[in-house]
Amino acid sequence: MKVVEPVSASSLGFFALRALASHVWHTRSRLALRLSAKQLTFASARTPRVNYGHLAPATGARPIGGEIKLIALRKQFPEAFTSANCFYLVSSALPDRVEEILRRGKRLGLKLVWNQNGVAYPGCYGNFYPWFNARMARLYRAADYVFYQSAFSRASALRYLGETKAPGEILLNPVNLEAFSPAPPPSFDIIQILAAGTSHALYRTQSALDTLRTLLARGRRAHLTIAGEFRWPSAVADVAKAMHGLAEHVTLLAPFEQSEAPALYRRAHLLLHTKFNDPCPTVPIEAMACGLPVVGTASGGMPELVPPTAGVLVPIENSWTRDIAGDPALLADAVEHTAANHAAMSAAARAHAERSFDEQAWLDRHSTVMNKLCGS
Repeated sequence: MKVVEPVSASSLGFFALRALASHVWHTRSRLALRLSAKQLTFASARTPRVNYGHLAPATGARPIGGEIKLIALRKQFPEAFTSANCFYLVSSALPDRVEEILRRGKRLGLKLVWNQNGVAYPGCYGNFYPWFNARMARLYRAADYVFYQSAFSRASALRYLGETKAPGEILLNPVNLEAFSPAPPPSFDIIQILAAGTSHALYRTQSALDTLRTLLARGRRAHLTIAGEFRWPSAVADVAKAMHGLAEHVTLLAPFEQSEAPALYRRAHLLLHTKFNDPCPTVPIEAMACGLPVVGTASGGMPELVPPTAGVLVPIENSWTRDIAGDPALLADAVEHTAANHAAMSAAARAHAERSFDEQAWLDRHSTVMNKLCGS
């Protein structure tokens, strides 16, 4: 467990007890999975046969975050459950107790390709951040090759997970350029702003609402659509309070399927992405592919994704110890600039997506690496 910023003694004690309790509580399911993992065999094949951490087809909730990229990868490399020569795991979408399957596979000679997204840091997880990173660090160090989703992902992994002997490279997240494509923008009588994605803290939604409030105070006609899931305990009450006085200018949409996303983007003029230190978010990539310029903060991996021609990233303080919301006045300035230059920035956003995020190029790079590493 790597501790970078100091943590309190009470949190160390609390999470040590919690980790022990969890270990004991899940003993039966862990042993059952370990027994089931004995059916895993090494596949002597000339091409990668990939296990994604399961021994049988998984049934679960709607794919989000790190799970999205596995949709395309599974088409290129169909899932091999009990006869494989390679594991592929995404740090932000780990199956439960996958270590039991990995332990068996490693003994058989299966290679692990690891896709590294973000890490836990004090600003997001407080004193408990080392415990959230501990499992990730163990798997990260077991990798035979690492795809880092951005240079920021690599830097944060080095800071909070430590060194790994595995070779690796930066490979930005992809988008299907055929499914995510531009359409004529809606009327500019009202600036249509989209904020999309899963949110784990109020500040992200509050920042978007504060930006809208600033635009309205300036006399701008603007509408904000917030689409996605709120994932913190008091979310419903918190968002309702933050929306006070803005209800007629805001639309809240439920979490959406991947197939519904292109139509959602095409109903907006721009994307407002307010998450701090986002390592390599898929939503801005999809938005640019649909011709939406992106407004956000110059934090995390966003400067690697959004060039000045395709959006505006406002300056913001760098921090690992707290999550910071962007200045609503600066974000409102960015929205106004983007709306005034929409045609050129929309074309630039699509062109940038074509150059930088083509899904087939991403898959081709995986094929090269995984054939060399896993093919016999």
